[in-house]
Amino acid sequence: MAITGAKDLRRTDNENSEPLLKTNVLDLFDQHATRSPNGIAAEFHGQAVTYGGLYNASILVALELRNRGFRPRDRVPLVTSMGLEMVASVLGILRLGASYCPIDFKAWSLERVIATLKAVGSRLVLSTVDTTIAGYELVRVPEMLGKHDPITQGAMEELRLIRNDMRQSDLIYIIFTSGTTGKPKGVMVPHSSAAHLVQQSFPGAMRGSPGEKVLLFFSVAFDGCAGVIFSTICHGGTLAMAQPSDVINTASSCSTLILTPSMLASLEPTPEFDCVHSIYMGGEAPTETLVRVWTSPTRKVYNCYGPTECTTAVSTVEMVPGGPIVLGHLVSDVEIVLLDENLENEVPQGEICIRGPCLAVGYLNMEALTQQKFFFRDGVRHYRTGDLARRDEEGLHFVARVDRVVKNRGFLINLEAEVEPALRDFPGVEKAAAFLLQKQLVGFVTPSKTPVETLHGHLAQRFDAFIIPDLIFAIDDFPLTSNGKVDTRALQEMATNEVDYRLQNSQGIDGDKCPALDVVLKAFASIFNRPVSQIPSTASFRGLGGNSLTAVKLQSHLRRANLSLMLGKVFELDTAAAIARAAVSMNYNADHIGSTDGKPSTTPLTPHQLELLRETEIDPSSNYNFYCLTRTIAHSSITPERLREAWEMMFTRHAIYRTTFDLDTKAQTVHTATDIDWREFTALDHEEMKAISKREREVLWTILRSQKSPTRILKPHFWIVEVPGNAIQMNWLVHHVYTDAWSLAILLGELEIIINGDAAVLPMAPSYEVLAQHLNREAKLQATMIRDFWSSYTRPWTYLRPVQLSAPREPSGQPWDRWESDIPLKVESLGVFARQHGVSSAIVIYTAWALVLTEYTKSDTVGMKISVSGRNIDHPAVERVVGSLNGRCPLLVQTRKDATIGETMRSLQSTFLRVNDYQWTYPELKGHVVRVFGDETYWFDSQVVVLLDMPVDTSHWGIFEVQKPTAPIWLGVIQGFDMFNMRLRYDGSRYANDSVEGMGRRFIDKLTRLVNSPLNRTIGDLGHGSD
Repeated sequence: MAITGAKDLRRTDNENSEPLLKTNVLDLFDQHATRSPNGIAAEFHGQAVTYGGLYNASILVALELRNRGFRPRDRVPLVTSMGLEMVASVLGILRLGASYCPIDFKAWSLERVIATLKAVGSRLVLSTVDTTIAGYELVRVPEMLGKHDPITQGAMEELRLIRNDMRQSDLIYIIFTSGTTGKPKGVMVPHSSAAHLVQQSFPGAMRGSPGEKVLLFFSVAFDGCAGVIFSTICHGGTLAMAQPSDVINTASSCSTLILTPSMLASLEPTPEFDCVHSIYMGGEAPTETLVRVWTSPTRKVYNCYGPTECTTAVSTVEMVPGGPIVLGHLVSDVEIVLLDENLENEVPQGEICIRGPCLAVGYLNMEALTQQKFFFRDGVRHYRTGDLARRDEEGLHFVARVDRVVKNRGFLINLEAEVEPALRDFPGVEKAAAFLLQKQLVGFVTPSKTPVETLHGHLAQRFDAFIIPDLIFAIDDFPLTSNGKVDTRALQEMATNEVDYRLQNSQGIDGDKCPALDVVLKAFASIFNRPVSQIPSTASFRGLGGNSLTAVKLQSHLRRANLSLMLGKVFELDTAAAIARAAVSMNYNADHIGSTDGKPSTTPLTPHQLELLRETEIDPSSNYNFYCLTRTIAHSSITPERLREAWEMMFTRHAIYRTTFDLDTKAQTVHTATDIDWREFTALDHEEMKAISKREREVLWTILRSQKSPTRILKPHFWIVEVPGNAIQMNWLVHHVYTDAWSLAILLGELEIIINGDAAVLPMAPSYEVLAQHLNREAKLQATMIRDFWSSYTRPWTYLRPVQLSAPREPSGQPWDRWESDIPLKVESLGVFARQHGVSSAIVIYTAWALVLTEYTKSDTVGMKISVSGRNIDHPAVERVVGSLNGRCPLLVQTRKDATIGETMRSLQSTFLRVNDYQWTYPELKGHVVRVFGDETYWFDSQVVVLLDMPVDTSHWGIFEVQKPTAPIWLGVIQGFDMFNMRLRYDGSRYANDSVEGMGRRFIDKLTRLVNSPLNRTIGDLGHGSD
């Protein structure tokens, strides 16, 4: 049940003397909902809600919360993420007279979520996301809003009485920030403070008026989110809600942007932002560069300042290029004073202390901390911010933070409140200190007998990666200053000397023996974004966070130095010194990797090309990719004609697009002319644009499916749909033999360069024909080795079994059905778990799917096809060539219930790395299996595609891709901003929808349980499906 707050409806006479709340944010919102019910209150992902709709939704939420046991002045935990339902939930909670406690489901770790829920004290949780939290009952907002029960007059009267009983000190929200013990602390903000803020009218005050669109890009758990929401909907404006994937398109449609300086720095002040007339920055100190590049005759840039404890913002000022960056106009009745370290006297430079109606009530369940941070001076309550400022004739200048808050790996962390308590959490550690040194987070602990490696593993299990020091030293005791404080400078000197000693010691031994070591050390430094001086020869590739993608990058660095190393060897050798000793010199002539001389030429097909074309011969619609790329073109010079010119230039540059293929002769011929099927359409709006694109796509799919025995591969088809002055959509149907995901990244990069008029800077494109010749030579040279490898690899084949799923009662009318779901797992959490076990993140995902397959096949030996980049081939042009190298890697997994999770994953990674070095000879596997086991033997019925850190830059284009799966069950795991999404596509004529959905949910369960497992857990502990 929900726990009622400190103040209850049943008040004493003394409590009833407290002033009633004259105006709150709900009153201001309701005025606009009554006045303009059809006005748009919020937009998200192409959907919108009106003021009237949002008003009705908030009533439904309030009444359902009441029915579930919540009461006025309760604290309601809200597990949510960006979306229209989030705003309705916030208003519904407030309408009940309760306060909301926002929890960002996508951004927070499970540990932080649980700690916050414990602090709030409610076992009943309001949620807009589909998840479960052990020990808590979730009330789901989508289910509330789906109800259509009539709202009675009695219910409305009850809500009116609740509103009339609100007091000024009643809480509106509790925002949780990092606490002094590493636990979240809840900042309790009253209704009066929020209402006071949104009613400001000083010059530059943020007010989203009717007709104005205001960007909402902050996390719901950040107090800036509350500020944006209420300052907009209380004045009749429209919230334009965005996620990282669509923030550019959304922001460019807004009149007002409210961002941190770091967020703004990620955008470019291009003409597409001309409609933005106001930009508000807060949360960090803005830079002069940002002020200069974003200010224009039609756009003003403001600097906002205010801690969470003072209700979002207490100061706003318009900034002028070249002028001072100062704190400006204060919220009415708010004062800022600079006090000395004793908080007694006002000084020209001192700690910012704030007083006035903006102050929070205090910290939830933390009375001591509340008294420490909120203090009385001259009978007036103040809040000490922990920020230093300087006052002069120009105004108030922000100087620095008093507490030790630093940025590590892009995250703002508190050394005293987060890092040092984490170090002290390890049994046996007595003292801990932390600091940044040369861009690395360094930790010191006592006593010297502390096992540092074990401590590192302990931290990796319990804390986010950006909290964990890169270097940890254990010493007998800390040096002290004359004041009796830890001498941080002395510790920094100790750390510098120790790192230098390690570096000199390792390089003195290995440097003379191995000339390649310098190349490898520089490669490690570049890949892992660290100073080369901090990379010793003993540096571990796995320990630094290496995965399959970074291994490919390492190979790239080696190739540029005319060195090569098989991908499987990178993880096997691990250390920089061992990798350097194993790298061998390549003897390729750089003059022979470029484009052909323009004359027609013929080259044998590669094994991968041959496999793709044979599959299409059997099924004419297979192996075609459909790409739909959409881009905003307001104030842009991009036109269909310019796009065609760019693509024709790229097709001329890359010989693969002038190539035809002949299965009879098993050859490919490069021609001199480029042949593109190009059509252009004009649409009135986005809906018509989508309709045209869909119509053309369906026509082409029909043509493909109707071909009985294609004599040639359909040439690349483009159809461009333009909404003049608004958006352009580039549709491309292309066979996989021409393009893979890596190639798409290369093409999109070149496209931007060409349409920007910089085509002259493009280097000569390497020829796929040259690479094909190399692969065919290697296939002949390594023929015996390849046959021996596949013969050995397929020994467990007879243990493979097909997936057992229910058949549908009535086969689906669709050729392929799909099921999608978010995975409640943070990207960072998966990365930490993978590094802890010395494997890549993709291996963890493959392990989880293998465990699901053991349950659905009743066999301990399972198989799957996985998609890999194919860019680990030993050739200097492999990562720059356009053409299909994306290999299908057959992965066989043998599980034992008595094996630990770590052993199983490391064994799987070893298998993966071995087979990945031979994935380009995949057709040889198929031939071997048929020869040995017969035509009717098992073949893979699932394919797994893991898209982590893929090299496709979609910053300018929104991308939608369709491809017919090459296995009856296709599993895709896609990385979003900080979470994952899974997509299952399957043969609806073979498998029932509910059985596939059950399999998908089982995978999510396996993956999340796997990542949350202790180090010594066995496969059997997770549930071994073949028993």
